[in-house]
Amino acid sequence: MTNASLFRNAALAVVAIGAAAGASGALAVNVQQSTQAKCTGATAGFAVGDSVFDAINYLNPAPLKKALGGGTVDGAVNRQFDEGASIIKSKLAGNPKTCAVVVGLGTNGPVDPSKWASLMGTLKNVPRVVVVNTYTKDWRSGEPWMNQLNGVINSLPKKYRNVRVANWAALAPSFSSRELPDGVHPDTPSAATKYESVIIAALKAR
Repeated sequence: MTNASLFRNAALAVVAIGAAAGASGALAVNVQQSTQAKCTGATAGFAVGDSVFDAINYLNPAPLKKALGGGTVDGAVNRQFDEGASIIKSKLAGNPKTCAVVVGLGTNGPVDPSKWASLMGTLKNVPRVVVVNTYTKDWRSGEPWMNQLNGVINSLPKKYRNVRVANWAALAPSFSSRELPDGVHPDTPSAATKYESVIIAALKAR
């Protein structure tokens, strides 16, 4: 199967997972709203992440920025969860009508589940929140905590109806060594576009 075929399948899976989560969310205690992101300049969304987002911002951020209504993609090398959460809170304070927020945090270390709960509280009035799960090629030996982290991330839509997961962990293994040379960061414009497309699918999922 080609990389393109794998990508299409992964993107369709994200949409299907998002739809299922929206259906089951009606039974959840949390009653946050679940709507597709409808972003314009006045309500532009934004993305905050670590070095993976930094790579995307360098290579080709245009598709994601467009999907966010002209919003920003804010990534930084070695960014920890707490720093990213603080930036998100500050950005929302400046624009409480933000249409959507994309969160790409967790590559650099484990995150206590209570911190995710706190961030989801911050994001409760955002119509659509997309959380990108994490991937490194050597996670089984180098980052054994990553499986648990992804478990927490993947469970968020069951608790919060406005949340969808962009399944980067499922797509990343299909990348070639040229596209993902260090096993973590997309390294070509086409790889960046593939990565963004999974996020965009989650932004649009019901």
